[in-house]
Amino acid sequence: MIDPNNPIFVHSDIGRGLLIAKRAGMRINPKNICSSLLDFLSQQVEKDFSRLIFPAFNYNYGNTRIFRPEVDPVQVGALPEWVRNNCGFSRSDIPFFSVLSKSNIALNSTNVLNPFGVESVFAWLVSQDATLVMFGADLSSLTFIHYVEEMASKPVYRYEKSFSGQIIRSEHVNACEFTMHVRPMGIHMDYAWQRLEQDLISEGILKVERYSHELKHIKAARLLEYWGNRILDDPLYLLDAQSRDYFEVKTELGLRRIRIEEFENRQGAYDRK
Repeated sequence: MIDPNNPIFVHSDIGRGLLIAKRAGMRINPKNICSSLLDFLSQQVEKDFSRLIFPAFNYNYGNTRIFRPEVDPVQVGALPEWVRNNCGFSRSDIPFFSVLSKSNIALNSTNVLNPFGVESVFAWLVSQDATLVMFGADLSSLTFIHYVEEMASKPVYRYEKSFSGQIIRSEHVNACEFTMHVRPMGIHMDYAWQRLEQDLISEGILKVERYSHELKHIKAARLLEYWGNRILDDPLYLLDAQSRDYFEVKTELGLRRIRIEEFENRQGAYDRK
């Protein structure tokens, strides 16, 4: 059962989410499926909409260097895009990794931004004992993994990259310096999602609802602790076999971090994959 007393951060797939709600006995409005799904999620937090947080990620900033939180569409699902357009949720002024929320979650609003740092939404989720909810979405949607990497001494298989640009809200234009770790360009680098999921289930950290295996949830603080400890023991723990083979050599078994100069000759577009 999802903890109803604290915020939930919802990664969603609308098709699978619909099946979850139906299996739970939810009456679906065929004329407005998103409204029914939002109602289902609100029931998980006792109808307190201020506890619902949705990713509102948009990756265009890497190319345009402009983020317009009021108009740029959500690129990570139909449900949060519907919420953005219809539910009066606020959107944070964070390029790439903005979120939707009813309440003010006091995110860093300075012009120097790190989406995975100590002032990020992911840090806020940990501080609030929030639950990460996979509402039909695969574990591979879990962007929280990058916050864990940042907190666990930064990933040796990613390098820092800066994206100077602008955040435009209404008539206000604010310059920003956005810096985060990114995957190296032109190289296969991915995570062992199936193994990671099985590890989490075996440890009793990832919970799977009995009435629908498509609904999974995990406490943010517990995941930070578990993955953080595993990374400290093995800096390449999260990687799939192909990535590990490459980065064992490139990072000297995790003893050194790769540098942007090894993979890029100039500032290129952000590859979100």
